[in-house]
Amino acid sequence: MPIQTYDDEGLRFESPPDWAIEETWDGEVRTVAVQAPDGLGFAVIQTDDSRPDPDEIADAALQAMRDDYPELDSHRVMETINDHAATGHDLEFMTLDMTNAAAIRCFRTPRRTVLVLGQWSDLGGAESSERVRHVVRSVEESE
Repeated sequence: MPIQTYDDEGLRFESPPDWAIEETWDGEVRTVAVQAPDGLGFAVIQTDDSRPDPDEIADAALQAMRDDYPELDSHRVMETINDHAATGHDLEFMTLDMTNAAAIRCFRTPRRTVLVLGQWSDLGGAESSERVRHVVRSVEESE
């Protein structure tokens, strides 16, 4: 799979080269979003230099998803992402008669707390899931 590498201000991750990247800042919080051209997969990476608790941030992201999709199924998970113990949730939910899945992962480094949300639709097939999961697993600090 060809990739593009985002590497800016101490954050690095990989995504497919045809995915659009958008970056916004709000004080100490930076949000970088990448989205597939067909809209069936995306990831949002948020860094917060104030270093809030990863469990609280992951649970808040889950609650935000639950507010939008009250019937979603979720499972708490722990995963290692580039040597960081990440807490989070795996989600499944329906929207517009499509089955969707998402992965929420959050970890803290000495510099910041990093939240990653990846979401994909079953219409995108296994390839969409693999691409989004690759973005999630590739997130790291670069300085």
